[in-house]
Parts: sequence; C-alpha cells; structure tokens
Amino acid sequence: MFSIRNLALNYEGEDSLFSSLSLDIERGKPTLIISEPGEGKTSLAKLLTGVADKFYAASYSGTFSYDGLDLFSLSVPIRKSYVARSIQNTDDAILFPTVSDEVAFPLEQRSLDPSELKSTLSSILGKYGLSQYCDADTSELSGGEKRRLNLAVLEAINPKLYIYDEAFDELSSKWRKRLLSYVSEKAYVIVLGSHYLKEYDGFFSSSYELKGGRLIPYEKPSISFSFPKAKPDALSHSIELSNITFRQEHKAMERGGLFTLKAPSMVIRSGEVSLLTGDNGSGKSTLSRLISGLREEDEGTMRYDGRRIGAKERRRVVSYLFQNPFSMLYLPTVRDELMSVASSSEEAIRVASLFSLSLDSYTQELSYGKAKLLESAIYYILNRPFAIFDEMDSAISYADTMRILSLYLEKGAGVLMISHDERIISSFRGVHYQMKDGLLS
Repeated sequence: MFSIRNLALNYEGEDSLFSSLSLDIERGKPTLIISEPGEGKTSLAKLLTGVADKFYAASYSGTFSYDGLDLFSLSVPIRKSYVARSIQNTDDAILFPTVSDEVAFPLEQRSLDPSELKSTLSSILGKYGLSQYCDADTSELSGGEKRRLNLAVLEAINPKLYIYDEAFDELSSKWRKRLLSYVSEKAYVIVLGSHYLKEYDGFFSSSYELKGGRLIPYEKPSISFSFPKAKPDALSHSIELSNITFRQEHKAMERGGLFTLKAPSMVIRSGEVSLLTGDNGSGKSTLSRLISGLREEDEGTMRYDGRRIGAKERRRVVSYLFQNPFSMLYLPTVRDELMSVASSSEEAIRVASLFSLSLDSYTQELSYGKAKLLESAIYYILNRPFAIFDEMDSAISYADTMRILSLYLEKGAGVLMISHDERIISSFRGVHYQMKDGLLS
C-alpha cells in the first residue's frame, strides 16, 4: 500500500498549498482526485515523484511510503520505479526527435536485454496506436497523439504507482475508453482531473476533491449545464470556407508521407458557437490553423463577410487558442501578459477578475488550467470577431468553459469549439462539424 501522511507543501514566498494531507492508495483500488485549476493537484503529483522539491523552490513535510519504505528518501531516478506520472503539458515531456526513441529511452533505463526491449517497445507502441508513427518526428504529432505518446512513456517506465494528471484530456472518446481499460490493469492508480467525466462512472474505489489544501470525500456530482445562447443582434460577420485543400508532409502517413485535408464547406457566424469533433490526428488543429491564418491552403477560398480573405488578414480577424496554452505565454506575470494587450491597467484588473486570475502570479508557475484561463483572457481583450478554442474544456471545469463561451458571445464573437468530451458533445444543439481522416463534413 502507498501511504501519504500529514503532507504539507510550500512554494517559496507563498502560503502552504497543502496542510496535513493524508491518503492511502490500496492495490486494485483506483483513486480519483478532482479539483479546480490552481488547487494543487499537479503540485501533489510533482512532489510525490520528486520534481517539486528539486526544481521548484518548494519545501515540504510529511511522509510518503510504500509498504513501509520511505519514498521521500529515494533519489528521483530510483523513486521513478515506484511512482511516476503523466503530465498535462505534453510538449514539456518530449525529449527525443522520434516517437520510438521517446518510448525506448525509459525501457533502456530498465536495463532490458535487446530482444525484450524490442518486443516491449513494439507492444507499447501498438497499445497506444503509435506503431505507424514510430519513425515520425514528435513535432508532427497532434495534441491527442502527443498525449498518447506521454502515456506510452509512462507505460515504458512501468512504476508501481501510476499518476495520471488530466490524462483523459485531448483524447477522443475511443481513446478515453481504451485508456480507462488500461488503467484498470494497474495495481496502484491515482487519476487527477479538473471535472468529472462521463467515463469515470462506476470506476473508482475512492474519490476526493482537493480544496483549500485538504482532501475531502467527493460524490459524483449532478452535472447540468447548457450552452450559452447565440446573440441574434451580433450576427453581422461570417467566415465561409469553400473547397479548401491542404497538403502536408508527414513521415508516418501512407500515400508517400502526405497528409491531405479537405474542407468542402464550412460557415462560422458571429454570436454563435459551432462545434468541431473528430478522432486524434484527423486534422482538427490543422484546419484551425488554416482558418486563423497560421497556415495557408493549397486550394479553395475563404471569405470574410463575402470578401475573399488571405492568411495575413485572417490572423487579425480570428483568434486561435492553442491546445497547449503555454505555447503563447511569454511574459513574466499575468499582469504583464494582460497589460501587453489591454488599453489600461483598469481593463487588465477587470478582465483578470472575470477570468479568476491573480495579476501577480508568474505565468510559468500557473497550473495548466489557469494558463488556459489566461490565454482566454488575452484573446478576450483582443476582441477579434472570431475565436477558435482548441480543446478549451481540458483542464478547466464545465462551469468555466460555459462562462468563457458566454463572455465571448456577449462581445459578439463567433466561436468554433473543438472538443472530445461526450457530455459537451451530447449537450450541444448548434452547427456540428466532424473531421475524419482529413475530410470535413
């Protein structure tokens, strides 16, 4: 059994994040911990795996043991054989240029003989749907594929205790169900999440909420939400796609390493939310980059209010909120980021309050969920006619998701939302586009 007793964690210059936190993780009894962004679930995972105290100017007290063995006394490399985690920011976890190298590295650390290493590598890549990508550059992967790569690396480490930090986010429904079956095979498991997913029903032996530095029993919530209504008086702008084709070299793809995206028709209107769904790697993010002008189509046209619009102008009309919010955060503090786009300090203060942000927080120390809120706040200030939210609902609550959508609609923005969440998809009543193998329908 893994046992946590009276755990307390302090980051330098801040109040205690945990106070007297205790938890037992028993064999065959998976544990769920839910919390709002910034409450400390990722910090807990970092501390247990030896990262927080080594690299984040943190101090702690309390004990963490496995069958009486003091795990805090072990070095990080040795402790990894007992406890390891998947991480939210998958880009930070990638160290090697190819998929196979990334998964092979932890296998090599386990000193497997060459034949066993080869067979184990092949098995893990197949398990997580990565066999076809084994020689692909990791930068070519979609967000969901990077998530599966991160999970494959965790599988290669093969710790006794698996900590899955928001691991279900960015995965399609098919892969969420598959991951749950893989989780059920592990002896010791902690799953960390920002909201209760439909897939969790009936799975966990123990469920807790991390709130105010303490773990409290968590009952399955009665989840009810509705999408904010369109603003009829705001329906004055539109973006129309017609016969868009885009081709991209991809080492892992068949047909000579070429990925082809086709979008015969699409319309996004001001004051409305449209939904885009599809499996990981189907082309959703690529289409988003085309619409927002970060890529340029090979064929077809895009029109803004009936007028043809090129990639350069699209960058001024469409905001694209990345799956990984840290990819667009560069300045030291939340205040600096907001002031870089706000017209006044008063506006920055007002928007920080709207998005539940502390102006003095350092951006690189934000939780993944808080970074999502900051990214949303920045583009809210920029007030462009259209916004694309790529996996906005990952790492934040349903309530925050709907609140952000409402804020954007109130400004008259047209929103294209990408999601894999079954509850969100089943609740949606607007225009729903689907992407499959690069084809939009």
